[in-house]
Amino acid sequence: MSKDEKRIFERLEIEAYNRLTHYRYNRSEELHPRYRKGRIAALRWMTRLSRHYLEREAALRREMLEVLERERRRIAWMGPGPYRQGIEDTLREMRRLLEE
Repeated sequence: MSKDEKRIFERLEIEAYNRLTHYRYNRSEELHPRYRKGRIAALRWMTRLSRHYLEREAALRREMLEVLERERRRIAWMGPGPYRQGIEDTLREMRRLLEE
């Protein structure tokens, strides 16, 4: 997930939560009770959905870091040489990019 996509999901979550709070506690508006319930239900769902995708993105990053670590351990049996060094350098660079 790119940083722009992450910002979009964060903004969706915040906006849905703010609107959820508004519909839960603002009784000055003359709204049909079922309309209010529908809005609250949809906004709760939207808040959970955006949180789910944000957590999923974090889990994907952790999972990829684990795969890189497994690969690093897997090549440990190889003798030193340029081929192994190329793999190690690539894994190190990709890990650094993921941790940014």
